[in-house]
Amino acid sequence: MKIDKNRPMYSLSVEEYIELNQEILKSMKNPEAEVEKNNTEIMNIEEAAVYLKMAKQTVYSMISRRILPYFKRGKRVFFRRAELLTWLEKGRKYTNEEIQSDNFKIR
Repeated sequence: MKIDKNRPMYSLSVEEYIELNQEILKSMKNPEAEVEKNNTEIMNIEEAAVYLKMAKQTVYSMISRRILPYFKRGKRVFFRRAELLTWLEKGRKYTNEEIQSDNFKIR
């Protein structure tokens, strides 16, 4: 059934309304799936350097000192985006306001 999308919604039958909603839902991307894809994304050294906004040599240095989470396959180094984000978040500094609040607890 072809629905005129310029028609007012109140003039649609129940079947037309359901069909229109199904079309809209199919056309939308699933944002949760997109987030999950990004979190499991595997990056090489160049992509990780861009993601961390660091020089490639700095990333290599941090790897050799075992500061960054990484894994190797042969001579190639890889990173998981979610692990790099977790590593970044561990370095978060708390504001004075957060520290002075009654429910402050070091995580």
